Amino acid sequence: MISIYDAENLQPGFVPVVYGYYDRANMMESTPEVINHSHSLCEIMYVNEGMMSIETENGFQRVGCNQFIWIDAGIRHWDLRFNNGLCSMMNIEFQYEEGAALAPDLGKLAEADSALRSMLEQKPRVMTLTDRNGIIFQLMKSIIPLADSTSEQSRHLCSLLCTQVMLEIARLRSLNQTQITGDNHYVTEALEILHRSYDEPLTASDVAAQLHIHPSYLHRLFREYTSRTMKEHLQWIRIQHARELLNDPRKSILDIAEEVGFSSPQQFQQLFRKITGMRPTDYRKQQEKK
Repeated sequence: MISIYDAENLQPGFVPVVYGYYDRANMMESTPEVINHSHSLCEIMYVNEGMMSIETENGFQRVGCNQFIWIDAGIRHWDLRFNNGLCSMMNIEFQYEEGAALAPDLGKLAEADSALRSMLEQKPRVMTLTDRNGIIFQLMKSIIPLADSTSEQSRHLCSLLCTQVMLEIARLRSLNQTQITGDNHYVTEALEILHRSYDEPLTASDVAAQLHIHPSYLHRLFREYTSRTMKEHLQWIRIQHARELLNDPRKSILDIAEEVGFSSPQQFQQLFRKITGMRPTDYRKQQEKK
């Protein structure tokens, strides 16, 4: 399984070719099988409506409306779930192969585009990004019907649009890195506090007080750069720790709820089901079978 970052894909004449695609209005009803695989294709899963989560070799990924996850070839992914039932998604799967004149070479584009060059150098295998201006949405909406056609012109356009997708993903990744690690040190520090003190009765006001800034300003920054509120992110962190603790049969559900910061076991169980799609007891049973 050749990663998109393999040197072969940077050769002259290698361009993206789409092999898999879908645009489904109701994933709960239209997903044909349980996903637990890796394959030779790069994959983009875009959420139009609702929310989904998926496990990858790089950890648990949660993808909300107008967000997408990029998965490189050869990365195993499994346990696709749709929060609260309703979820509309688009998907394309593609790989680079020799197809002269269908689209600009990836290597040449990287020479001219610093964001793409940085992405190819750092080689991220899994990324969840927010489609801030809807460009990825429009490109995928155009690619899917073209990929369903057998004409040479459609194949040519499809390859060109995939190339544009790659450039936009690199741009969004670069923008996200700059915002989190550069201008928004408040967001970085807030994230560190949440991960360090998740088991404490923490509020957004508490975090803002530690950073000596106004709560509403921090709330706006955090939401803008992470696509979540601090409360949502704190809940997500707590549930991820709870998932790990559920692997220990000696710990009761009540003990785990308290250990990760929930004052009410009922609240813990409701939130666990909302985020993972199953009750803590069912999750534990599933893990015991593995």
